[in-house]
Formats: sequence, structure tokens, C-alpha cells
Amino acid sequence: MAINESLEFDIDAPVSLVLDTLADVDALPDWSSAHSNVKVVERDANGRPSVVDASVGLMMFTDNLTFDYVFTDTSCKWDTRNEGTAVRSQGGIYELSPKGDDQTHVKVTMYLDPKVKAPGFVVKKGIKLAMDIIKNGLSKEVLKRKSAA
Repeated sequence: MAINESLEFDIDAPVSLVLDTLADVDALPDWSSAHSNVKVVERDANGRPSVVDASVGLMMFTDNLTFDYVFTDTSCKWDTRNEGTAVRSQGGIYELSPKGDDQTHVKVTMYLDPKVKAPGFVVKKGIKLAMDIIKNGLSKEVLKRKSAA
């Protein structure tokens, strides 16, 4: 049973900085406790990651997955290329829109299709945890980069 979840929030930084932070997938383990061993395998014509290997874990499951990334000027989409031991597929999209002079509205939509049998409330708790990591971790990382600039 695939689970879909969406979240919206604002970050006090321009779209370009939020997008640059998302494109720096090598730094994902710094702000996302769900990611480790991230490696860019291929980059697109603009130098942004297009194929990424990563260990991704939530709660008690960890998978080594390959992701396809697609970037536009206002979005970052990711989808798994392969099945893991715990998930058939997972992915999502960050949609960014300017809000005022120096603020970005972020809409994240994520899906997860688990292979392992687990009660629905456990899977939903896992995806809620992932969304919390996204909101809090991405916001902190973007603001850290903004203050360092």
C-alpha cells in the first residue's frame, strides 16, 4: 500500500538558495538523519545531481537505493531506480515559489511504497517522521547557509 503525504512551509531565504541546498545532495547527511553514504553518480548538463546512490533509513529499516533526480528552476524531483529490501519505491518533489523578496514557499509531496508488512499507522508514522526531517532539517540548513553568505 503506497502512502502519499504533502507538507507546505516557508523558509526565510530566496528560491535560488533553497534549490542550491537541495542540489547539494552530498550534504544531505548533515541535515537529514534519514540519509547516509550519499554519492553523486551522474550530473546533468547544469552540474546538478541526476543519479544518486544513498543509504536511506527510517525507524528500523535501511535501504541502499539509487535515485533519479530532475531539477528545474523551481523544483527538485526524486524517484528510486531500484527496489530496496524495505521499499518497492519512494520519491517526491519539492516545489518552490517566491514569497516576498527573500522568502520561499516550499511544497513537498512524497510517496513511499513499502515492501515490508507493517501496520498502516507504523508506515504513516515513518512518513510523518520523514516530513518532519525535511521541514526542520532543510529549513535549518538553508538558514545556516544564508547566514554564512
